[in-house]
Amino acid sequence: MGCYWARFERNNGNIYRYDTRIYIDSIDEILDTDECIGSIVGKNPGSALPKDDVFDKLSEIDLSNDKLLPTVRNLIRKGNPNIIGRKYIQVLNLFYLCNPDLEEAIKDYETSLNPKICSTERKKFPWVWFMWGGYNMSLQGKKNRFKDISAPIKFNLNNQTKTIVEGLPEERVCAKHTQGMQHDLVIPYLEKILQ
Repeated sequence: MGCYWARFERNNGNIYRYDTRIYIDSIDEILDTDECIGSIVGKNPGSALPKDDVFDKLSEIDLSNDKLLPTVRNLIRKGNPNIIGRKYIQVLNLFYLCNPDLEEAIKDYETSLNPKICSTERKKFPWVWFMWGGYNMSLQGKKNRFKDISAPIKFNLNNQTKTIVEGLPEERVCAKHTQGMQHDLVIPYLEKILQ
């Protein structure tokens, strides 16, 4: 049983992570009736790998040192402790190659053959939280993919102003990652959208 699930694939010596889900309650299997309550967009999957070395199907994640997923889960639970059951947050990324070293990951991604985009990006979400961090010229084109993501609420925590800003972050804005994030800056907004 676990709260963090994804589908991992191997491609040209790299590992990719798709359909990543952060469940509010621990589950023992994925069901078609599970409910997506929102989405986040990060840079790329870091060090987390498939538990028990399971590939090509949804399986539990071995988090290793990856703190983003548990931090998001804790923030959502603080935003509305009454959310229970088979509900999850969909995790999207600018690209899906697993590697905690961003520059290395970008280089590997740009030289890989036919890297895929996660099909879950086409879903409709109640809200999307952008948390891809600061400006990186290599990532700018990948951010444009999310201009038309289907969600009535889109937001980020602007790292410079320390305020929640609605809409897609502007090009040079640092959409704060959870690392070092002051939780009290986002909890009131989450309380509002998670009612």
